[in-house]
Amino acid sequence: MAKRRITLIENGDVGKCSFSFNNLILRSPLRYTMMERRFLYKLSEAIKMRYKEMGLTMRDNWQNLVFNMTDRDLASIGGNKHIMRTYKTVRSLAQKAIIQFHENEDKQLVVDYFHWIDAFRWNTSTHDYTVRVSPELYEYVINLTKSFTILNLHTAILLTSKYSQKFYEICCLYSGDFRYIDPTAPDETYKKRILKMSVETFRSTFGLSELHDPKTGELLEKEKYQRFKTMVEKVILPAQRELYELYQNNQCDVWFDFDVPDRYGRGRNGSPKNLRFYIYTREFPKSKDIAKDRPWQEGDEPLQPYEEKKTANSTKGKRMKQTDWLSLDGDFQRDTVRQLLNIYLDADAADYYMVKIDEEQRQNNDTYSQVIQVIYEKQKQAKFQQGTKKYKQKCLIDFVFAQNLKEYGWSIPPFSPK
Repeated sequence: MAKRRITLIENGDVGKCSFSFNNLILRSPLRYTMMERRFLYKLSEAIKMRYKEMGLTMRDNWQNLVFNMTDRDLASIGGNKHIMRTYKTVRSLAQKAIIQFHENEDKQLVVDYFHWIDAFRWNTSTHDYTVRVSPELYEYVINLTKSFTILNLHTAILLTSKYSQKFYEICCLYSGDFRYIDPTAPDETYKKRILKMSVETFRSTFGLSELHDPKTGELLEKEKYQRFKTMVEKVILPAQRELYELYQNNQCDVWFDFDVPDRYGRGRNGSPKNLRFYIYTREFPKSKDIAKDRPWQEGDEPLQPYEEKKTANSTKGKRMKQTDWLSLDGDFQRDTVRQLLNIYLDADAADYYMVKIDEEQRQNNDTYSQVIQVIYEKQKQAKFQQGTKKYKQKCLIDFVFAQNLKEYGWSIPPFSPK
C-alpha cells in the first residue's frame, strides 16, 4: 500500500477555526507539557480533517498515516523564534508513552502503553519533517469520534500553560447543556454548566498525583503541589486569569470561576474535599452586568450553584430517573460513588464496595449510575434521613447493595469486617 502523506497546514491556514478534539487527550490525566499539547492539538485537527478523505474508518489505512511538515508548521505551533524548541517537542513525543486502560472483547481490563507518534524523521537536505501517527490510536480515535469536543485551535495555541489548556478543554466539554446531579444533596438542583469535582479527582485529572506502573508499582511521576492552597495558587488561579483575559480580549469564548462547596467537610489533613467550577460562555455569561462579569473577589456575594427552589406543588411526585446520572462523565460517576461511600461507610467497608462496584462496571457500563440511583432513592426516605449513622450504614449494607441492586440484575454480598 502506498504511503498516504498529508501536510499539517494548507493554504496558509494557521488554525483560526474550530476543530473537533479527540477526547482521548481531553479525558486523560494531564501528562503532557504545554508545547506537547499544542502539537497534539494540531495533529488531532489534521486527523479529523482527513478522517473521511483518507478512509480512516479502516484500521489498515492507519498503518501509513504520515504527515509532511516544514519549519512553517513548527512556527505555527511555537512561534517563529522557537522552531528549535518545537522540534524538540515533537521529538520528545516520539519517545513518550501514553498509559490508557480499556476492556477487551472478554471484558478483561487491559493496560496499554503506546505512542502518539511512532516515527519522526528530519531530512537534512530538504529540512522537511515527516511524522507517522501510531496505528494504536485507531481504537481510541475511531471509538470516540461521536464524542469529539469542539475547541478553537487559535485559542488553544494561544494558551501559555498546560493547566490553562486543560481547563480550556474542560470548559468546552461542559459548556453546553450539561447539568451536574449531586446525590449527596438530593434536595438541590444544580444550575447548568457547573461541575463539582473531588480534590482527589482534580489532582489526578491535572497530573498532580503520583503515577505508578500498575504492575511493578514503580513511581513514574512524583506528586505536585501537595498543599491545597499551593495547588490553587499555582494551578487554578493562573489558568483562570489567562482564560478570563483572553475572554475579555475576544480571543476566547469560555472561562470559569470556582469555589469550595463544603468547607466543613474536610479531609484528615484539613484540606477541602471538593471543588466546584462555574463555566461561563458568551451565550451564557456570569452576569449581564459587565462589572460583575469577572472572577469572584473577596467581598462579593457567594457564588450560587443551585436553581431557585420551586413550590412544593410543582415538584410533588417527581422521581429522578437512572438515565439522569448518565449525563455525568464516567470518571465523575465513579467519583460520585466514592464520595457517597465515604459519607456513610467506614474506610474498610467503602474500599470493599468500591472494588466490587468497579468489577461490575467492567461488565456493565451503567453500573456507577445504578449505584448512584439506589443510594439516591434511599436518601429520599424520611426514616433514612432521620436515622443515625449506624442505621444508615446498615441500610446500605443490608438493603441498598444486597437487595435494591437486584432490580438491575446484580447485588453485592454484605461487608463483613475481618
